[in-house]
Amino acid sequence: MPLNQTPNRHTHGSNSRTRIFAHAALLCLLAAQAAVTPAQAGQTPARALITTASAVRLRESPDTSAAEVGRLQLGIVVEEVERSAEKSKVGSSEAFWHLVSAPGGVRGWVFGGLVAPFDPARREETYLKLSSERLANTAATFTELSELFRFLDRARKEVKRRDALAELELTRLVALSRSLDALPSGEMEKPPYKGWTTEHEPQIVYSEPSGQWHVRADLFWDLQQKYRDLPLAERIAWQAAQTPLPGECEGYLPCIVDTETLTNGRYLKLYPRGAHAEAALKSISDLLGHVSEDLKRKEPVYEVPREGRAEFRKTLATLREQLSLVPGPKKARLLVQLDAIAQRFR
Repeated sequence: MPLNQTPNRHTHGSNSRTRIFAHAALLCLLAAQAAVTPAQAGQTPARALITTASAVRLRESPDTSAAEVGRLQLGIVVEEVERSAEKSKVGSSEAFWHLVSAPGGVRGWVFGGLVAPFDPARREETYLKLSSERLANTAATFTELSELFRFLDRARKEVKRRDALAELELTRLVALSRSLDALPSGEMEKPPYKGWTTEHEPQIVYSEPSGQWHVRADLFWDLQQKYRDLPLAERIAWQAAQTPLPGECEGYLPCIVDTETLTNGRYLKLYPRGAHAEAALKSISDLLGHVSEDLKRKEPVYEVPREGRAEFRKTLATLREQLSLVPGPKKARLLVQLDAIAQRFR
């Protein structure tokens, strides 16, 4: 046999063994994949969840009697690691339990009735729905309202859509206002209430006569100006008009009328045909009607010192100008009453 044939025979044998080995390896890989697939199919893929309640408890195991390992505030996004095999009933809700990984690395089981799926691509819709539902709870506690405010403070920094941002910023101020209303009388100097008012001191004002804190009305008016091109601006203006002002007029007529120019009158100048125009007109009408009737008495309650009458007439003129664009016969009657009051205090 020629010497040059031996290497060819060796090469042929080597190639055959290589093909056999590769075929065997492929079969092993396919078998391994077949063995893994059924187990993976039974698992719940990892997904993001968001807490939909305040002080959500994380537990060591999927049971309400299990020890707590932590608590999550409203609107915290967590990663689902595992889901219980069966649903459980807690109160009136029936849902799965979810083992989640929370910010900071804490793990625990959370009841499904206290979380919802979270898709970052739809965060605006999720945030709007969650904030609307929480604000609709008229029995919300201070803790719930303060958590709602903190959630909205975070959320407004994440949204890009302008109309969604406007809604969240309005809801944020309303949540702050309601949290102040929920402060228990006589305990405002105690924690956590004192810390809350101190933290938000630039945004709130204390009214001595009522002994209550209020959001500064100018924050709502500024927000209305910021979004004045959006339909939501009308609702923001009405919220501003309904926000209490600090202090008490104590029956002093110039102060009472001035309050109307700063609230309902200001709203009507912006939205003379707005959704809340009737309510604003009624407030002014009730006031002017009451004053007009009082001034017919021999000894009226309302009086304006002579040195303050010129300034008072300017206030009446401001209110008259604010009413100028309001349609309908109600305006005409109010203007007649304003003129009569102005004439009375010349």
